[in-house]
Amino acid sequence: MSLEHHQIKAAFSKAADHYEQHAILQKEAMLRLMERVTSDLKTPPEQVLDLGCGTGWACAELLAAYPETHIIAADFSKTMVDAVDEHPQISKRVTDAHGIDVHAHSIDLVYSNLMIQWCDERIVLEEIKRALKPGGYVHLTTMGEHTLYELKSAWRAIDEVPHVNQFVPATELADLALRLGFEEVIVDSEFITMTYGQVIDVMKDLKNIGAHNTDHMRAKGLTSPQVIHRLSQAYQTFINDQGLLPATYELVYLRAKKPQKDVGLSLRIKSE
Repeated sequence: MSLEHHQIKAAFSKAADHYEQHAILQKEAMLRLMERVTSDLKTPPEQVLDLGCGTGWACAELLAAYPETHIIAADFSKTMVDAVDEHPQISKRVTDAHGIDVHAHSIDLVYSNLMIQWCDERIVLEEIKRALKPGGYVHLTTMGEHTLYELKSAWRAIDEVPHVNQFVPATELADLALRLGFEEVIVDSEFITMTYGQVIDVMKDLKNIGAHNTDHMRAKGLTSPQVIHRLSQAYQTFINDQGLLPATYELVYLRAKKPQKDVGLSLRIKSE
């Protein structure tokens, strides 16, 4: 994914103080992912890594499900990590998912909600596999290729410049996990649609959670009122019966297990 990493870090750090009041989708995805985790794991994990923890929403849910567990709440934004509630069973850690600051073979469960789409998925999955104990699990959510197709379509009526981030198809994510040596890989997706009064509200919502466009090929600078007007007109194609504008997100789930006998990454994926 051709994203500017420093721009992503800056955006999420800036959004930390108002993240929770706007991150409705993130909270819903977190709750849905927790349901999958608790129904899947037969043995309570001793050590959990909440990778891309944000302000720590999932930590309370994880502790409620697994009262004896220890959680490493990790994020590359110090501002986000500082917002995580203090708890004797939570260790806060500022670390990049491309080089996670944890010991190899030390984690029973890597839990990650809507983080990996802002990263190089191959590198992060390699790091997750390194961190997991043999037999450990990763449960994560990410955005699929059909995310914000309404907004993408409206922008295409104006120009061909990427205005919305492009996300990896679910099938490619599954294939990548298998090629990296994970087993029992399950990937599926579902659609969540949110509604807005105006197209500018969609764009503001993305900015308020730090998820606006960070593609290095994006148009730089402010969007003019004239362009916003044209974008609003193009978006009217999707208006619903209540007169609201839908914004659809493809929520992709990945569940995978590190083999009990891990021979390491004998196969390296070539970068495109």
